[in-house]
Amino acid sequence: MIFRHKSHTVTDNEFARLYEEHLDAVFSYCFFRVANRQLAEDLTADTFEQAWRDRHRYNPEQASFTTWLFAIARHRIIDDRRKQRRRTILSINGQYSDETPLPEDQVIGKAQFTHLYDLVRALPDEHQELIALKFGAGLSNRRIGELLNKNESAVGSTIYRIMQKLRQEWKTENA
Repeated sequence: MIFRHKSHTVTDNEFARLYEEHLDAVFSYCFFRVANRQLAEDLTADTFEQAWRDRHRYNPEQASFTTWLFAIARHRIIDDRRKQRRRTILSINGQYSDETPLPEDQVIGKAQFTHLYDLVRALPDEHQELIALKFGAGLSNRRIGELLNKNESAVGSTIYRIMQKLRQEWKTENA
């Protein structure tokens, strides 16, 4: 199957390559935003399923594939949050790891993860989004700027200020 958009043609194989190329970043971003492995997997699958269904709408002249894909992921997370507000609030279900650490490391690691997660969750939503895109998805400031329609340098300086604030809060609470 081939689909066309203006002069651009993307084949099934190209979509498969793009899937492989972006899968880990989309999952990491989703996990960073929801702190639940199963939910992050579901949101990642939903993101790629929607990208596949809507692939004919992708216009490389308007945005890069990465920007388009993360816009879909962001909307899937927003939709999920709306649904969750009607249900119970999610709890943190452990760390992002398939390895089983020692029990004492699990307790310490979970406590630190929970503490960091709480600090990030206390930030305004737009700051949480920046942190998730930068560190969860591993996107560059330029890509984040494209996705959020912001200047690259503004993204960098905002992330820097957020990180300074988180470091200070971490030090203050762990002193």
